[in-house]
Amino acid sequence: MKKILILLFIAGLFNPIFGQKSDYSIKLKIKGMKDADCFLISYFGNQRFYKDTAHFDNNGVVHFTGKKAQLESGIYGVYTGGKVLFEILVDEPIIDIETDTIHFVKNMVVKKSFENQLFLEHLLYIENLQENSTALREKYSNENTSESEKKTIEKQLNDIENNIKKYRLSIIEKHPTTFVAAIFKAMKEPETNEFNEVENDSLLRVLRYNYYKKHFFDDMNFGDERLVRSPLYHNKLEKYFKSVVYPHPDSIITDVDFVIEKSKANKEIFKYSVHYLINYYEKSKIMGMDAVFAHIALKYYTHEQAYWADSTTIEKVQERATKIYPLLLGKKSINLTLLDTASENWINMHEQKAAYTILIFWDPECGHCKKELPKIAAYYETIKDKNVIVYAVSSDHNDAWKKFIRENKLDFINVAVPKDVYEDQKKATEYVLSGVTDLKSLNYSSTYDVFTTPQVYLLDKDKIFIAKKLDAELLKQVLDRELAK
Repeated sequence: MKKILILLFIAGLFNPIFGQKSDYSIKLKIKGMKDADCFLISYFGNQRFYKDTAHFDNNGVVHFTGKKAQLESGIYGVYTGGKVLFEILVDEPIIDIETDTIHFVKNMVVKKSFENQLFLEHLLYIENLQENSTALREKYSNENTSESEKKTIEKQLNDIENNIKKYRLSIIEKHPTTFVAAIFKAMKEPETNEFNEVENDSLLRVLRYNYYKKHFFDDMNFGDERLVRSPLYHNKLEKYFKSVVYPHPDSIITDVDFVIEKSKANKEIFKYSVHYLINYYEKSKIMGMDAVFAHIALKYYTHEQAYWADSTTIEKVQERATKIYPLLLGKKSINLTLLDTASENWINMHEQKAAYTILIFWDPECGHCKKELPKIAAYYETIKDKNVIVYAVSSDHNDAWKKFIRENKLDFINVAVPKDVYEDQKKATEYVLSGVTDLKSLNYSSTYDVFTTPQVYLLDKDKIFIAKKLDAELLKQVLDRELAK
């Protein structure tokens, strides 16, 4: 997915923000700075990019101007000397700010820019409250602080939090069309106090959770592109999918569709939403989340919708999703018929009756397989009388394979593709035409997307996938839980 990330940011289409004029003037004077390069750093979600560059003169003045270049509205960092000095809001064609290196925010004066004046006043207000909050927290954690004093501090901290909320709400009410107001609205979270009369704690938690989740995006304007050109939209998206949604693939898919459909109000927000979510769930280590990746890829990462990606990238993503789709949890496993160790019997997996089937793909020369297979064998000895079988597919049908089976007492249904299939392709045709097997079985590594070994699946009595990506320990945890039902 790395290529997707690259394409996302180099192939985007950006809209002019400053009306008919593309000219902009951002003048910064920082006392104590001189003769140094300065950069404007733009955001796209949680990514940051160099957008413009200028040079501090000996008076500490740096001036960013442009006629052809366009700065999209958003939050920008003023970057020099290997760090971001402070951030500014870019939503007006002319910005003029002065400060010094002693304290960039406290000593800042906004000479021209209503947005940045509002933003600065907010920062100063917050900074003052944070100083009080820090002192209170230190006192709270002091071992000499009494319980009654702690309760007083808790109330004071709660009052500080409420004062911040009230301050932001006042800005929204007084200046509703400003970028600052849009930022504060996007930062708002649902209040769940209306359920305080519910006495049952379990019911109260459920009601509050459902309300919080349902109203999480109420104040997020999905049509406002400025929000994706700041960390705000990314942070909101990340919190929702990491901390709010119920962690089950089917539930997450419903939430993904809800958010992505809303994001279509702006093509850049839609682009970022699809990009973030497809990458997040493609990389997830949680069992079953590949279903979310496949859903996003097949429904949204299409030629018609993924306008930022080229055809080759789209086709690769689609191919990957199509490949793993038959292997998702809840799908019926693809049948395999392969040759046993005696080279006499072709064993059909689906014909093996059992309450549970452990399906393993392994390689006798794989170091990790040599560690995991004996562990699985030892565990299997403790449950083999509970209507459980192991269908173990080796990458090689050779003496080394048989030796490993004997030495490690792998009392499994051990099968592999005959050696002569790899030596003579005509043999594969002969086996298939004779009816003893099929191409999906002979090409099992492609059929089951086996790109690393070992790969371990757990199937139920109907040979449906109920667990995957298992090691010996996780297999034991999952199967013991199943057997206890």
